[in-house]
Amino acid sequence: MIKHKILYISRYVVIAMVLITLFSGSGMVAGTADSANTDSLYQGEDFRERVAESVRWQMKNYPESRLIDLYKNFFQDKFGPGHIIADTASAGAYLRRELAEVNGKSQHEYVEVTGWEGNFVRVDLAVIKDNIISYDQFFDAFIKSASLAKTPSADDWKREWQEIESVIRQLFPDIPFIKEDSKALETLLSQGKYVVHHSKDYADRYKPHYRLIRRKNYLEVSHVL
Repeated sequence: MIKHKILYISRYVVIAMVLITLFSGSGMVAGTADSANTDSLYQGEDFRERVAESVRWQMKNYPESRLIDLYKNFFQDKFGPGHIIADTASAGAYLRRELAEVNGKSQHEYVEVTGWEGNFVRVDLAVIKDNIISYDQFFDAFIKSASLAKTPSADDWKREWQEIESVIRQLFPDIPFIKEDSKALETLLSQGKYVVHHSKDYADRYKPHYRLIRRKNYLEVSHVL
């Protein structure tokens, strides 16, 4: 089974993976052979195992996560960063402002894979502050990544999330406010919407500062995971 959740903490591994995996121009486009959105896939053991692996990792490293934070992780894997970019100038100004607030890592690792497919990674803004990559490299990859996600239909995503939530409920039925968050997400998705923010609990505890960047075909780099 492919271990797709962690790009490890070693500074040198981080530098290599960020520069090679994330900032390789056309190589940023991912295309996995086993990521087709089908009902049979959602019911398959491999799908459920990957979802479970992702959920366990997040709850181990971010135990204050609520259902809505788990949803956000899987949503980001599917939709990428496009929904948060109004225009390049605004995105750049917002990133500069947020960088001023960064004091060290806000994540468990500099680079963390999203969801169960690993289409995108959350890259901590500390990679810029710590001089691992330049602002220009980071921002260029971020903007390019925004156009690369293949956005599913609202109905397809709703069906996929229902299957993901069923796995979460089996593993962690006692997550605080799980019923309230589930109802809120159900209402959101029934309206054809899908964007959420981190819960206040998560934001207050972890103060996340990251951007989503498209990850090169994760099957090609799984030997370092």
